[in-house]
Amino acid sequence: MSTEPAAAPPLTGDEHAELSRLRAENALLRVERDILVKAASWFAADAGALTHRPEPR
Repeated sequence: MSTEPAAAPPLTGDEHAELSRLRAENALLRVERDILVKAASWFAADAGALTHRPEPR
């Protein structure tokens, strides 16, 4: 008995197209997330929210 998993069957044309579309969408979502993180950080710093951190207990 082999403990190695069986090889996955090759992707169909539709599956390959969907995989490509999902990878592109994922890349776009990462870029949008990075922009939102930077914007939120800027707004927090501008509002002074980052200068008044409570002391850890």
